[in-house]
Amino acid sequence: MNDLKDDLSNLVNAVVKVMVAARETQNTEEAIAICDEIRRLPNNLVTEVLNAVMLKLVQIDPALCRWFVLDVFLHNADPEGKADVAERINLLMADLRAQ
Repeated sequence: MNDLKDDLSNLVNAVVKVMVAARETQNTEEAIAICDEIRRLPNNLVTEVLNAVMLKLVQIDPALCRWFVLDVFLHNADPEGKADVAERINLLMADLRAQ
């Protein structure tokens, strides 16, 4: 069980590093490819990895987290769905700033 936790932690850390680098270089292709690979995991692992990545990214830079979710992970989503997620992210960011 600890091996799985270590593997997930390593995966999350690797994804975070790639997302930080991709944002700095504005190279979304590699970031999108990694997200496509994450989607191939079982659903419960996808959720766990995404939540952990978002938590780490929001600690680094809330705008980076927003970019990851909207421009990378949801790059093919319909505009209405993206708008809903963007509003939820805005509420989350406001809550985090209020704390």
